[in-house]
Amino acid sequence: MTVVIFFVLSILLGVTVDFIVEKTWENERGEIIESVEEAVNSGDYARALSQAEIHDWRNDPELNALAEKARELKTVDLERKRQKRIDNLIIEIGDSEDDVREEKLEELLRLDPGTEAYPEEITKIREIIEQRREMIIQRETEAKAKREAEHQEKIKRKKEAQEERARLEKEARLAKFKWKYRAVEDKLTSKTIYLAWVRSLNQVNFDFPYRGLQRGELGLETHPEHGKNLFLRVEKGQMLVQSYESRIIRVVFDKDDPISYSVVGPSDYGTTSLFFEDYHGFVGRMLKAKTVKISVPFYQEGNVVFEFNVSDFDSDNYLGRN
Repeated sequence: MTVVIFFVLSILLGVTVDFIVEKTWENERGEIIESVEEAVNSGDYARALSQAEIHDWRNDPELNALAEKARELKTVDLERKRQKRIDNLIIEIGDSEDDVREEKLEELLRLDPGTEAYPEEITKIREIIEQRREMIIQRETEAKAKREAEHQEKIKRKKEAQEERARLEKEARLAKFKWKYRAVEDKLTSKTIYLAWVRSLNQVNFDFPYRGLQRGELGLETHPEHGKNLFLRVEKGQMLVQSYESRIIRVVFDKDDPISYSVVGPSDYGTTSLFFEDYHGFVGRMLKAKTVKISVPFYQEGNVVFEFNVSDFDSDNYLGRN
């Protein structure tokens, strides 16, 4: 009920406002038309149009006619003034000194582009104006080229900054995947054992009972008694590699074709590590590569690939020569 009452009141209010506006226009219309007409007759066309155009929305025929008359008379008046100024200029130019003559010739040419007065001088002025126009175009072209160059330089600097940030972020990420080195003393012989190892870039997560994210670890060892060893190990899982029988696994250096390597398990029959039988062949290729991918068979997991960043391997650091 309240909504209905509000709706009816809104309609009544709108009708009332329209009625008041119309009554006001009826009372003021005569004075407005008289004022517009007086402005037209006195030559004040700007005032006439200003007063008339306020009431364009009323579409009053008499007021519209007065506005149209004001526009026409204004156009005629402007043309009359233009022609009068042209006539005056032609006279003034003949009496002008050189310092203002060129200025008046330019004004004449602007007001009457087809003028035949002072033909030789007008031709020169046209040439000067054309040269000036060409200079303006050239300056604008140069300014545009400069802005574009600055814009491109800004884009370049932004791109370089982004690339540098990306490089630093990548370096920060890869820092934990760089080679680590360690030298320890063999307790039996007191000689030095040299170790180097690097963690895989990727993580793996096996099924129960070996669940949990982990990374592979590729390692090198130079032992005073056992010689050189190259191994891969994980924290948990069952590599399908036996200590008593060699097995072939595949390795990819960078984007080259896969290479087959013979590997064996540890002598303690553990299942979390394997040893490469071709130490020197593997390391020789590794020294020329940036990445190494190693595919290892795991129980109930199939072949699992570990990827390593090997680009920063340093033989001197590895063997304690630094």
